[in-house]
Amino acid sequence: MLKKIDEKELTRRIQAEQALYKDRKSGIDHYAEVDPASGRPVTKYIDGGVETFPVPSAFEVLPVYFEAVALGNTLHPLGLVQVGLDFHGNPQFELYTHRPVQVQKLALDKIAADVTTQYTQEIESHNAAFIESEVQAQLDIEERRVARELAEAAAKRRAEIEAEVRAVYQPAETAEAPAPTKGRK
Repeated sequence: MLKKIDEKELTRRIQAEQALYKDRKSGIDHYAEVDPASGRPVTKYIDGGVETFPVPSAFEVLPVYFEAVALGNTLHPLGLVQVGLDFHGNPQFELYTHRPVQVQKLALDKIAADVTTQYTQEIESHNAAFIESEVQAQLDIEERRVARELAEAAAKRRAEIEAEVRAVYQPAETAEAPAPTKGRK
């Protein structure tokens, strides 16, 4: 069957992709994809609605926070997360923030446009494949009908030729040969 764009499905897909964006951390992901040839992970930059700021020590939390707020970011529920220790054993932190609303709006609009384009292409490719399969099915039916008609015509013509041949070549009547005599004459 031919499909048409379902607005509910499109809205659901857009909302799902936008929700993934809003909770995804921006930055380099060393395991973003897998190389199909070698099976090794491929590093890739991931864009998301969460931005982190490195905090070298606990004493620098407030300056980093004020810097993030000055850029338009808002604090994420995770807030401050310890990510490890430096060479001297001092804890290192990351400050989790939501990106500015304007940046997120631009990204969400781009996501909506990309999802709409992808969904439209899916519908168009499905419809093209469906039409092609129906055309091929009709051609196959027509081909079988023509083959059947040709076979019937060939069988009919063969029967006509066989009837003509039988009419021309009737078995000859055999004349009775005289019976041989029993002695010499």
